[in-house]
Amino acid sequence: MPIEKTLTFSEFFKIAQEEIRKEIAKINDEDIQYAMEGGKLLRPIMLLLAYRACNGKEENYERALESAVGVELAHSASLVHDDIMDGDAIRRGKPALHVVRGVGTAILVGHKMISMAFRISLKHGLENAKIFLDTWDETLVGQLKDIDFTAHLEDILNGGNPNNLLKEYFKIIEMKTASLFAAACRAGAIEAGASDEVILLLKEYGKEVGIAYQLADDLVDIVQGKIEEGIIMPIIKAFGNHVNKNILQKLKENGGIILEETLRKNGLDLKEIYREEIEKHIRRAEELASSPLIPEGIYKDLLKEAPRYIVNAMICNIGMTI
Repeated sequence: MPIEKTLTFSEFFKIAQEEIRKEIAKINDEDIQYAMEGGKLLRPIMLLLAYRACNGKEENYERALESAVGVELAHSASLVHDDIMDGDAIRRGKPALHVVRGVGTAILVGHKMISMAFRISLKHGLENAKIFLDTWDETLVGQLKDIDFTAHLEDILNGGNPNNLLKEYFKIIEMKTASLFAAACRAGAIEAGASDEVILLLKEYGKEVGIAYQLADDLVDIVQGKIEEGIIMPIIKAFGNHVNKNILQKLKENGGIILEETLRKNGLDLKEIYREEIEKHIRRAEELASSPLIPEGIYKDLLKEAPRYIVNAMICNIGMTI
């Protein structure tokens, strides 16, 4: 990727996306190619942006690109397994891998992808390998919490403490989604040879971007009528502790509409509830990106631009911008 004097995040995104896809195309496995096809590549793109923002050398860029592919391998593997657990038949606009190849094959392909990702991280040094393992462990624990949380949603809401519920919801977001964004930005800084202070700063930056992104994703799901853990925040705003089985059943049948109607009756707005929370994490990410520890230049500007761009690319589907 040539270093440009002027560059928007949209332009950087497209260039990085193309480069990552070329690297993915070199993987000699049709099932893995299928599983990785069509992704937005957000996490590996953030790794490359962090690398550039830390003045990573041009001669080491291919190494950073390889690390970025490792991040996407791990992310795509988690989606292969998620689709099996959730019974989702469509992924990235086409039949999920388990639909095409069967559950057994899909599980093994996911494991193979994780193995490939770990080999890449190990090739890049013990520090990278440790980050990979720690992040993967955190993601797995987050997924287990998510399964338990969703399965017992009705029990939890009936008499559960609202503050505890919200804490659990955000903990799941941090572990399932934000941890991989954080690891990607951290790995990019490490590949660039940044100081420990900058590496930790970019880890925190990635976490905030990941939280904002997942909140936006959850909002889109709710508006489209899906009842998952993301519905916790507006439910608590609308009902507090007074959620009974009749309300839950109505939410299951027509979640987005019922919830929005109830919020309006209470002078609340679903999108505004999420806008406020998303904006908080975007601003925090922008503050971190503005740190004097990060070298001045075009890529520092892109770090500041990225969180809002990524979120808006998600919520434009429901006619909203932040």
